[in-house]
Amino acid sequence: MNTDMTISEMLTYSTVLIKCKYANGQIGSGTGFIINLCNDFENHICVPCLVTNNHVVRDSIEIIFEFCKSDENGNPIDTEAFALNYSGLGNNWISHPDSSVDLCFLPLGPALNELSKRKIKIFYIPLETNMIPSENQLEELCAIEDVVMIGYPIGLSDEYNHKPIVRKGITSTHPKKNYQGKNQMLLDIASFPGSSGSPIFLINEGSYHTSSGINIGNRLYFMGILFAGPLYSAEGDLVLANIPNMPKPLVDIPTNLGIAIKSSEILQFEKMIDSKLK
Repeated sequence: MNTDMTISEMLTYSTVLIKCKYANGQIGSGTGFIINLCNDFENHICVPCLVTNNHVVRDSIEIIFEFCKSDENGNPIDTEAFALNYSGLGNNWISHPDSSVDLCFLPLGPALNELSKRKIKIFYIPLETNMIPSENQLEELCAIEDVVMIGYPIGLSDEYNHKPIVRKGITSTHPKKNYQGKNQMLLDIASFPGSSGSPIFLINEGSYHTSSGINIGNRLYFMGILFAGPLYSAEGDLVLANIPNMPKPLVDIPTNLGIAIKSSEILQFEKMIDSKLK
């Protein structure tokens, strides 16, 4: 890892642009992120996984992930990308055990091993589960916190440097509360097709506010994963819908609000992996 990177710069290496071709012939895109699950720091063992929303990859017949290439010393070559084709492997995604939680994951070990055999080097910086805030840490947050979302709205990216788009917003409901009684949070942040699966972070570099005053230092929490948002329909109805995978003619008007699944739901994936390993 390049120790000269700031926290925010490292986060831009955690996401992956997902391009999908679906069974109905349509083309769409979404966002995925890489996270190390079941991390045994003492023995340097983990299960690297790619996480996104179910609705991003559902019914896909071809999936392409875009990774940044790495040089021989393990440093990123930002202007070079490698497209990893997962054609026909859509059924390898493992869904969240609760069907109402729009999340799935794909273990990356087999793909990474195959790339190693082919001497193809890619660069990424995975998220870690210790970035997920505990209940006590959520209690310490203010009702209004700045958040950033990293992803690929309408499939956009810095194609030359192969970097995602970073958007900023605020929490619309207190992070310690479960929005509408579900393990979700409401955000005031622009959400467009392609943003589905984008990780949401609370990141402070230098200083930050708490309920008890100002603290000096850095703070980073992985807060959630965008999956849906309220839309104002042409008929004047307010409806809740998944963020679509492909741009559509403007019929429903976005409210610039997004709903994120709280990141603690990812811990369910660790339980599933542990069960399989045992």
